[in-house]
Amino acid sequence: MDEQLELFPMVDVNLSEPLLTAEEVAGLLSVPRSSVYEYARRQHRPLPSIGIGRHRRFYRSDLEAWLTQQRDHAQQ
Repeated sequence: MDEQLELFPMVDVNLSEPLLTAEEVAGLLSVPRSSVYEYARRQHRPLPSIGIGRHRRFYRSDLEAWLTQQRDHAQQ
């Protein structure tokens, strides 16, 4: 059983919050979908995302926190 726990580390996931697609995030940000994927791949302050197979999904709450971080950084 302990080996099973090592394979799946405990993470903070909220299954009651719907996951957004890159297309939905792009619509919220008014940017191309390709930009959403670029933001998620950044090394510095990336847009948080979850990999599900070959798909990327996003929590709206993570998107909101990321936007706040971007705004705060721009004001410094």
